[in-house]
Amino acid sequence: MDRRRFVATVGAIGVATTAGCLDDVRELVDTATSFSASPAIVSPDRADETGYDYQGTDERIETETVAGQTVEIISYISTYVRTIDTPLETLGEQAETETGVFGVLTTPQVSVGEETFNPVGDLSHAEIAAAVQGQYDDLEVDNQSIRRRTVDMLEFSISIDTYEGVARFDGETSFDVFLDVSQPDYDDDHFVIAAVYPDDDLLEREDEATNVDTMIEGIEHGDDVDAEIDYADESADE
Repeated sequence: MDRRRFVATVGAIGVATTAGCLDDVRELVDTATSFSASPAIVSPDRADETGYDYQGTDERIETETVAGQTVEIISYISTYVRTIDTPLETLGEQAETETGVFGVLTTPQVSVGEETFNPVGDLSHAEIAAAVQGQYDDLEVDNQSIRRRTVDMLEFSISIDTYEGVARFDGETSFDVFLDVSQPDYDDDHFVIAAVYPDDDLLEREDEATNVDTMIEGIEHGDDVDAEIDYADESADE
């Protein structure tokens, strides 16, 4: 698994989970009903405290037929990367300083008439972990979590499951990783929160889990958050 794909792992959750739940993407029509999530980011102070660097927020647009109507579903994925000064021992200079990824996906709760739809709302933590693994031939994640913990986010406590896995760089070098997953609901949006970090002698798992907890505690959500959004229509024009 090369470094860029490792950094993109959490961002892929949005694509991986919707791919199994949405039909083929259809051309948007003028009469399409639009449902949009609000973006979520981590407060700069909390991100600085943990050493995670904000990589931006991507807008994702999909379409689906709900109750006979074509609806446009707008989601957001914010991604962060954590680095250290010393490269991972198991990867030598290949990895340089990248040690972990944190991401938060927000997708709207959709309701048309009496029918509701959410592409990720009904998935379990294990299914989210499997969806991430399914996007990469060089990432293997166990289907049983090794522990569960609770963390405060916004106005309530959420559960986080941790999974063990193995990642490969360049198809040759492998090392153990942990994947943290949580999927709470808040303010009409469904969240998928995930973090991937190596199990290496240079990193203490408990310390990295604490960093993840701090990031979750610092999550801010709403249309007025200071997010650097890469809009889908702008990306398509590039």
